[in-house]
Amino acid sequence: MGEFIYDRQPELIAWAREAIGFDVGADVKAIGWSDAGGLRAVTLYENFTTCDCNIHIASDGTRQWLRRPFLAACFMHPFVQWRLRRLTGLVPSKNADAIRFNTHLGFRREGFVRHALPDDDIVLMGMLRAECRFIPAEFRSDP
Repeated sequence: MGEFIYDRQPELIAWAREAIGFDVGADVKAIGWSDAGGLRAVTLYENFTTCDCNIHIASDGTRQWLRRPFLAACFMHPFVQWRLRRLTGLVPSKNADAIRFNTHLGFRREGFVRHALPDDDIVLMGMLRAECRFIPAEFRSDP
């Protein structure tokens, strides 16, 4: 079993920043997942608009965190609680594992941002609320 962590925002954000290897903005929210082995994963949300935010999922490198309840929470918060219409994933083009993972989650490639990182480009990926299989069907349509 694991548990969600919501109340230790500075710790979660710092952990995720180190795990993903780049800084995120000041307007950031985090959800953590831990078990007996400690903190396993953190999802960061940043760059909020009325319809969208960026999402980053950081893990400890194991598969211990990859649980449906955590993934459901990762998508329930932005799509149901915050009522956003879409999520944007910004993935370094050299990170084939992350691109494959995002695609498996249901994100679609939407574009390419050249020279967006010091030594790489970014693949722009998006998921619409209507496309998210991790939230109940009754929440997938626009309110």
